[in-house]
Amino acid sequence: MKNIEKVVIPVIIIVIITMLGIYYIAKEYEKQKAEKRAEEIKQTVLENRDEDVADIQDMEYESTAMLVGKDTQEGKLKFISVDGDKLFELEIKGNTPILGKHGNSLTLDQIQLGEILDVTYSIHSKDLKKLQISDEAWTFTDVTKFEINEEEGRMDIAGSTYKLPKTAIVSYGDELASFMDVTNVDTLTVKGYGRKVCSVIVDRGHGYLRLLNDSYFEGGWIEIGQDIITKVSEEMLIPVPEGSYHVRLTNRGYAAEEDVEISRDEESTIDLSKVDVKEVAIGHVEFSIEPDYAQLFVDGVMTDYEERIPLEFGVHHVHVELAGYTSVDTNIRISDKFANIDIALEEESDTDDTTAKKTTAATSTTGTTQATAAPGNILDTSSTGSTSTTAPVVSSTRKVHVESPEGAEAYLDGMYVGIAPISFIKPAAGSHVITLSKSGYKTKSYTIAVTDDDNDLTLSFSEMIPENEE
Repeated sequence: MKNIEKVVIPVIIIVIITMLGIYYIAKEYEKQKAEKRAEEIKQTVLENRDEDVADIQDMEYESTAMLVGKDTQEGKLKFISVDGDKLFELEIKGNTPILGKHGNSLTLDQIQLGEILDVTYSIHSKDLKKLQISDEAWTFTDVTKFEINEEEGRMDIAGSTYKLPKTAIVSYGDELASFMDVTNVDTLTVKGYGRKVCSVIVDRGHGYLRLLNDSYFEGGWIEIGQDIITKVSEEMLIPVPEGSYHVRLTNRGYAAEEDVEISRDEESTIDLSKVDVKEVAIGHVEFSIEPDYAQLFVDGVMTDYEERIPLEFGVHHVHVELAGYTSVDTNIRISDKFANIDIALEEESDTDDTTAKKTTAATSTTGTTQATAAPGNILDTSSTGSTSTTAPVVSSTRKVHVESPEGAEAYLDGMYVGIAPISFIKPAAGSHVITLSKSGYKTKSYTIAVTDDDNDLTLSFSEMIPENEE
């Protein structure tokens, strides 16, 4: 018995030890396995988190916006959304794709301030990923017939009205300007979205023509190229589109002619004491007016038109009136020995405004005579055609007050009105150009909107910039 115990007990002990060893080994294995699994899970979590961060960093946003600032040296571009609710700045790199509306490649220099673009960029880094001219935006080029009314928030373009929000901009090349800087002699590119104007780009600006020693031609006419015709008055300073022009002045049977170059924001002068004055030829004009008992005034003088009327070559103002009919005011250019002009008056309707009547002249001509345009009385006509103009409404009691800058010469639509501070009679309702000039300073023009009301208009403009200051 004792011998059995001696054998069994050691065996049992060995078995127990073995089992304990197996247990601890298994437990350690499971522990290591669990730790390994935990490490794998941790690594997976970290990797996923890195991927999430990377996703956030690479998340892109698209916006339709207008370019309002460009710093090519720093590689920074500023935008404002077309809705006007977001202003943001992005960084552009050398490899950033810049595309036209149809996917053609462009350079940054080809993108003007005021361009409407589809902008793709990184939310996190603010890096610009892609820039493309929006195919939903519209563009009008070579715009010369327009009216801007900031106060009413509208812009009329060739007879159509568009909303003009406060976020709309004006640009001269790579510089921003204001809508008051735009005159009716400028040529524009207008960009918009829907029925809203977003930007106005001045493609062809204006300079100024000053007449010296012009007393002989006061009361006569000046023609600048084919499009600007106006009465000559004392000390004129006329806004003129930049470019080269042939200038012709006529009065009392004599004419003076000179060529002139107009540069943007610069003054050019014609000294009439140094220009040859020549006697002008005479043209004989036959007026056919319906009804034939209407009154004809040529250059302010009532004129009998039963026979041909001798008129000097050049521009003449024609006014035709008859009770019960809408009056006609137009300008004609005589440049041939014989010409025929037909004018048909329209009967007034009950809906005509008694203070601002529409005047229509059906003006046909033969030879080379033309009905042409003068500032404030714009006609669109070739050698034969119809024209419509609006008679000016002038208040004899209400005034425009120009308070500053003090000491500046003030001109209204090219005509001298005095030195600021100055007051003058309120002109016709609509857009007019105030030009300010002062020796040693840059000449500046502003467009103002005059309303047809019983109120005075008070204006104060920025201080003038010295000529040697950029």
